[in-house]
Amino acid sequence: MKPVLLAVLPVLLPFTAHAAPRVLCHTHYNGESQAHVAYPVATPYGVEGVTLGERFVFRVVFQDTPADIAAVKVFTAVLPDEGPAQPVHQATYRWPVPAGRQPEGQGFTGLQRVFEPTYNGHLEYWCEAEGRAPR
Repeated sequence: MKPVLLAVLPVLLPFTAHAAPRVLCHTHYNGESQAHVAYPVATPYGVEGVTLGERFVFRVVFQDTPADIAAVKVFTAVLPDEGPAQPVHQATYRWPVPAGRQPEGQGFTGLQRVFEPTYNGHLEYWCEAEGRAPR
């Protein structure tokens, strides 16, 4: 039984590698680097942002269906001393991402820099597609 499993495994691995699309975003803020994974969602309303340091909120919404609205959307907001978070950056990238090599350390978004002048905050991020071949 084991030889059959070993013979079939190499055939199945390519399918499992592309089965679950995801987006991996890398952030760097205040000397700390983090990785954030976003999986496809049916609706953007339940996706929570992640607080980075004391000032930034980073939120990634990944919708891969339906095709006419399939996109990766990145939202960045600043947390003021009082009141709700204030949006400072929003970017939308069509899904699936274009075919071709994604530059090392820049992914399909390129290296993005978000500046918040009130608190002199600098956030850098870039995102890459994983788990499915780009179009």
